[in-house]
Amino acid sequence: MGFWARLTLIVLAVLAFFYVKTSFFTGETVPRVEKKLVEEEQVVQEVKNVQEPDNPKVKAPKTDEINLYFLGSDSEGSTIFKTVRRELPAGKTSVQKIEYALGQLISGPSKYEKGKGVYSEIPKTTKLLSVSDNTDYIIIDLNSELVNGGGADSLYSRIKQIIKTVLATGVQKPVYLYIDGKKADVIGGEGLMISQPLTERSLDE
Repeated sequence: MGFWARLTLIVLAVLAFFYVKTSFFTGETVPRVEKKLVEEEQVVQEVKNVQEPDNPKVKAPKTDEINLYFLGSDSEGSTIFKTVRRELPAGKTSVQKIEYALGQLISGPSKYEKGKGVYSEIPKTTKLLSVSDNTDYIIIDLNSELVNGGGADSLYSRIKQIIKTVLATGVQKPVYLYIDGKKADVIGGEGLMISQPLTERSLDE
């Protein structure tokens, strides 16, 4: 075999070697696949962590909450009661829950809630005088500012706000409403009748 023939064979062999190495041994495709699998595994683990309540990194859902009842409008412009949830400090007794709920209710809706069209008919000058547990029943005593002014519709709405919010605390005893230390049977100058103990139908009977 002549010199040029041998040189041609050598060149072809070198080219063949580099072709085989590039095609089968570079490993570029494998690292890309492995990286993708690792990323997917991390995502699955993150989702798993969210679903596991015992994971210390995941905050437990709030269980101590109360419902407050404000007012708003439906799609047709009619006045309706609007339920607002507020966080309740843990470990409250029934009386303390009522005190806290009424305190929040009297303070009125937050700025955000107002932006959503939520409002209250309860005057800001209303004060919770006391909530007392008398073994067989509970008495809520509010000052007379609660029932002053506003007309019959406003008076009905504000008393209903009080009733619905108190009952939503889950109180297990009958609850009576007092105004300035006296049991409320007829409220305000409009003569709104109220049956007691408080129920959802106290203003409708």
